[in-house]
Amino acid sequence: MAEDLRAGTGAEAGAADALVIRGRVRDALGVALPRAVVTLSGPDGGRNLAKTRSADDGRFTVAAPGEGDYLLAAFSPQLGSQSIVVRLDGRPVEVEFRMEVPGAVVE
Repeated sequence: MAEDLRAGTGAEAGAADALVIRGRVRDALGVALPRAVVTLSGPDGGRNLAKTRSADDGRFTVAAPGEGDYLLAAFSPQLGSQSIVVRLDGRPVEVEFRMEVPGAVVE
C-alpha cells in the first residue's frame, strides 16, 4: 500500500471508525513548518500506522485505527525530530509540536 504524503491528510483519513489527531508543527519562535513529516505508530514505535506532511500553515491531520496509546512524531530536515505519546479515548486530540531552532535564543 502506498503511503499518503499529501499535506494535511493521513493514510487512513477516510476510515469511518478512525480517531483523529490534529495539530501544528512550528519552530520555537512560533513560525509554521510546512512539509514536516508526521508519523503515527504504536506506543513503542515500530511500524508506522499513518504518515502525512504538514500543510503550508504547519497544520496536519492523522487518523488512528482505534482507541489506545500511540507515538506521534514530527520530523523536519532542518530541525530534527520530536515525539510524544498521545492517548486516544474516542475524542479528537490536538497537538502542537515546537521544534527547537539550532542556535536560537527564545525569550
